[in-house]
Amino acid sequence: MNKSEQNQLIDLMSTAYSDPEVKTDGQMHQLLFDYAKQLSEGHNGRPICVGLSKEIGYFSLRNNMNTPQSLIELHNFVSPVQLSYGERMSATWWPGGG
Repeated sequence: MNKSEQNQLIDLMSTAYSDPEVKTDGQMHQLLFDYAKQLSEGHNGRPICVGLSKEIGYFSLRNNMNTPQSLIELHNFVSPVQLSYGERMSATWWPGGG
């Protein structure tokens, strides 16, 4: 994940963090803060994308599939990164995987 993509990810997380609908879910609100902090400290963005993708799915389930636009846009950004990262990880562990 290059610097431009990381900046875009931080911007999308910031937008979601500020969303009034997201603020009502303490778990998601805190998670966005924690992941943004990790990115700003130089952590790898790919595992963060995996975590965000999973947690946005959980958010949707907790809220009867009512997902704010800010989280949909964030999910649309992290999904391809998450899928690519998953393929790389499976190729590492299983020959011919991914």
